[in-house]
Amino acid sequence: MFKQFLLAAALIAVPVTAFSAFQIQFNTSPATAEAMGLGDLSNMQTVVSDTLAIATKGDFTAAEKRITDFETLWDEAEPTLRPKNKDQWSNIDGASDGALKSLRAKAPDAAKVKAKLSALLAALTDPSKPVE
Repeated sequence: MFKQFLLAAALIAVPVTAFSAFQIQFNTSPATAEAMGLGDLSNMQTVVSDTLAIATKGDFTAAEKRITDFETLWDEAEPTLRPKNKDQWSNIDGASDGALKSLRAKAPDAAKVKAKLSALLAALTDPSKPVE
């Protein structure tokens, strides 16, 4: 009887263990998807949101100063972020270039600045989507 109990326990434990190991290894839950991406970019999102709010008020000099904070964060994070996911990093980097260029123009165009900052914010929110 004891042998039957051990056999029954083994017949249950082996498939459960195998199934659990598979789920842990190949689970594609949102938390795992974030881990496969660039991770938490909320500090950068905050800076870009601040910049957008400042630019919307028409103060492009202050907005340019604030976007420099983003540029510094982005440049400092590059060695860590780029190897995590080069495609996502490139999507944000391209959007970043557009936002910086629009704010640093001799005469910034309000609509263009808003569009480029919004595109950068969208890229930071979902880096998997290329920015147009």
